[in-house]
Amino acid sequence: MMQATQIFIAVGSWAILATATLVIATTGPPSVGDPQSIPANGEEAPQGTNVDPRRIVDARLPPYAAVGRFKGTMGCTAAIVLHPRIIVTAAHCVTHRDGSVKQSNLSFRLGYQAETALGDFQATVATIGSIQSFRRQSVHDASRDWAILVLDRAPAGVHPFLLSSYSVASLKSLEQQILMPSYSNDIGDAEVLSVDPACTVRDLVWHALIHDCKARYGSSGAPLLVRDRDGPWYAVVGIHTGSMFASDEDGHVAKFIGNRAIAASMFAEAVVALSRRLDADAVPDVGSAAY
Repeated sequence: MMQATQIFIAVGSWAILATATLVIATTGPPSVGDPQSIPANGEEAPQGTNVDPRRIVDARLPPYAAVGRFKGTMGCTAAIVLHPRIIVTAAHCVTHRDGSVKQSNLSFRLGYQAETALGDFQATVATIGSIQSFRRQSVHDASRDWAILVLDRAPAGVHPFLLSSYSVASLKSLEQQILMPSYSNDIGDAEVLSVDPACTVRDLVWHALIHDCKARYGSSGAPLLVRDRDGPWYAVVGIHTGSMFASDEDGHVAKFIGNRAIAASMFAEAVVALSRRLDADAVPDVGSAAY
């Protein structure tokens, strides 16, 4: 049986109604249990307990050393992608509630772990997919919730993540082989990096990947990673941006569909172009951002 529904999208700490309908199978979305907790010290819990799969990891060690805590209009996560000076996060992490894009005091703490970091950097917005509304979001904007920023300098010794070339069908076949590191507020107040080590991409909706990685506030912009098929390193398949909820015919929120990540294919061309400009020592024209 198929049912037409509207979709509520949770972005950061705000819930928005997307201005479109989606036809979904009533048996399609994955079931989600009650929120779970991770032991405060990151140790294994006794068998038989209901424990969040996320684990605290050392943010200074690869591959996590390419992830950092990002501060824009809110606390988020960001990752270095393709070039040492390029980071990718969610567009709503740099968008004010009035719709303007924050252009100053954007900070990135690479490999941040409990008041220590591999480096503190200032970032500049190079381009975003689209301005994100905190009141009502179109389908177009929901699928373009990404931002690319340039760091003020290149971190020493960092190994950027690659861009994934996996098709959606291939990603769906990689059950429990995707990992997502993030600075989630519900684990150590985002003072430590935690990772869900066994995620699955369930579907593609509006150019957004529906996934089952555990995420809370602070996880926005976190990379979904998979081992590169041509080598031992990791590639970004998408960035986490929020959650999706279906509503019933009366407009009431009826069902949690899954967490949402913007597929890497949506921002890959812009990242590649910027990487080439940086390699050629060109100064990015950040004023030409595609808002």
